[in-house]
Amino acid sequence: MDKTAECKLVLDTAVLAGKIMLQSGAEIHRVEDTIHRILKVSGMKTAEAFVMPTGLIVTLDDPHMDSMTVVKRIKTRGTNLSRIAEVNDISRRFCSGNISLEEAFHSLKHMKQYTYTALQKYIAQIMVAFFFAVLLGGTRWDAVGAGAAGIGMVLILYLGRKIGLNDFFQLLLASAVIAVVAYLAAENPYQTIQMDIVIIAAIMPIVPGAAITTAVRDTMQGDYVAGGAKALEAFVSAAAIAAGVSFGMILTGVM
Repeated sequence: MDKTAECKLVLDTAVLAGKIMLQSGAEIHRVEDTIHRILKVSGMKTAEAFVMPTGLIVTLDDPHMDSMTVVKRIKTRGTNLSRIAEVNDISRRFCSGNISLEEAFHSLKHMKQYTYTALQKYIAQIMVAFFFAVLLGGTRWDAVGAGAAGIGMVLILYLGRKIGLNDFFQLLLASAVIAVVAYLAAENPYQTIQMDIVIIAAIMPIVPGAAITTAVRDTMQGDYVAGGAKALEAFVSAAAIAAGVSFGMILTGVM
């Protein structure tokens, strides 16, 4: 492999690693550090990476050859700590010489996208709602109500993804359904169920806690643009949840 082709593959490997980490919810400084570590292997005089929550720009330049720049737009983001750890492991093994450049690129290219299936995630969300009701001091019937609200929530999230609804409206509708189910559970004549505990427990799986944590860590690292963007994203998600619960309570006549 000639020098130009090797540098191009190094650049593609670094960009792919950065893309996977951004899509998985990694902090900006962690993404930039991983990209820089991979780019150093090329031996080029200039290796720069500019990373934002919605995209990245990576450049390699040297007096003896033409510069190469890649711009990658990141359209989908989530939280997947397993993929972040796997990318980190691959980059460290490559930089230490334990695997070749081709092996590193192949490993990133064919990395398993999801650690768990969608069904497993939905079941976990329902179980989180169920057990949070217990954690909040609710009775077993409160937990059952929260589990039922969790089922309604995951159904809305599933249908929203199927029809391509954006994240804001998915969260808004899911929260509204949670409030409606909580009201119906509380109104049943057979068991006493606390509506507030059901609602709080059921929204826990969709509260943007990881996004808030990432925003704080990026801000503490001096990445104010990235930190502000993450904080705004978390605020919009929280606003959608609050608006959805309020809308559901208005529909049921509680408010």
